[in-house]
Amino acid sequence: MKFSQVFNIGIRSPYQNWERNLTRKLNAIALFSIANLIFGLFVLNLLGIKELNLIAGFAILSLPVVLILNHFKNYIWAVYWYYCTDFVFISLFCLKLGFDSYAILYFFPMIVSMMQLLGRKATLSHMIILSVLCLLSVSGTSIGLLMNDCVIHIDASIKPELILLNIFLSFFSTITLTILLIMDYLREEKKNTDALKEKEILLAEVFHRVKNNLNIVTSLLNLKKNASTSIEVIEALEVCRNRVFSMALVHQNVFNKPTIIGVNFKNYIENLVKEIGNSIFDEDETLITLDSENIDLELSNAIPCGLILNELITNSFKYAKQPNQLLKIYVSLKDLGDTILLEVRDNGPGIPEEILVNLPTLGIELIRSLSDQLNGSHTFSNDNGLVFRLNFKKENLSSQSIF
Repeated sequence: MKFSQVFNIGIRSPYQNWERNLTRKLNAIALFSIANLIFGLFVLNLLGIKELNLIAGFAILSLPVVLILNHFKNYIWAVYWYYCTDFVFISLFCLKLGFDSYAILYFFPMIVSMMQLLGRKATLSHMIILSVLCLLSVSGTSIGLLMNDCVIHIDASIKPELILLNIFLSFFSTITLTILLIMDYLREEKKNTDALKEKEILLAEVFHRVKNNLNIVTSLLNLKKNASTSIEVIEALEVCRNRVFSMALVHQNVFNKPTIIGVNFKNYIENLVKEIGNSIFDEDETLITLDSENIDLELSNAIPCGLILNELITNSFKYAKQPNQLLKIYVSLKDLGDTILLEVRDNGPGIPEEILVNLPTLGIELIRSLSDQLNGSHTFSNDNGLVFRLNFKKENLSSQSIF
């Protein structure tokens, strides 16, 4: 087994990325701590301080248990074993060497290494528990040093070297662990950025293909409509064609803008009304007034809203147009704070009550179904023509680039 594979001990396939990183970091920190202990023990023996050999030996033997626990248990067991045993050994070192040896500085790299547990709800509670244990360990060590400054005798001539060793190892460990955590963060950020770019490219391609496929369906319906001589067939194909186009227009708007989360529905309404106008009614006989705020709708809301709008405008042209009278259609989209209000009205004869209650048409059933899909409430009423109101919850959108 390669040495680099030691860092992967305990990583399991069900682990999420952050769990894999945490396991690798625990293994790396354990191996780094062993190297630090061996180096420190070697220097202490050169200085003639051999009273710490037993404690250091137990500490060195305890650290490989981190890898064993990662392998047979999980990272939570390894985390508690590493920090609890290290708190004990550091306290013993401090009590043996005394306050003026600066051995208490070894708590700093331990505190820095605990930062790896931040940022995840699953480990935040463990971070709090370990922080309390660290505080208790530091407090207990401080009280012990006040009561008994030094257990072993250290020659005054070697104290400067001992202080220098402890300061060097503690700060070297702190800086090294800080760099390790920062590099791991940057590596993870790059990995997430690369994965996001791949998904964005894939999603953009999906939108492009869906848009093209819907446009092909629209063109086929147009060809079939133009080839037909039956008025009923032409009308049915025109209705289907407009419904397909209303969906295709959403994907087209998404593909042509730098964000994938929201669709600017004001622009969508303008384009949809223009296309419907070109296909089914004469501009000289129809006046459509748009009163829309600049609102971005979530993609899952934009498609049913577009279908509802298409159905209402089409029905107004079919049933509200009166001889020798200009057909007026009013479309309004308002942001009410937590909800959005879509209102469509015309100046036709309205709609009979029995159709709304007892004899629902396919168009009305479609509108009701789409309103339910939006988890919204809708009403039909007559007020100098048909009035439709749809109120649905506003979604909070976050910007996300696709290019």
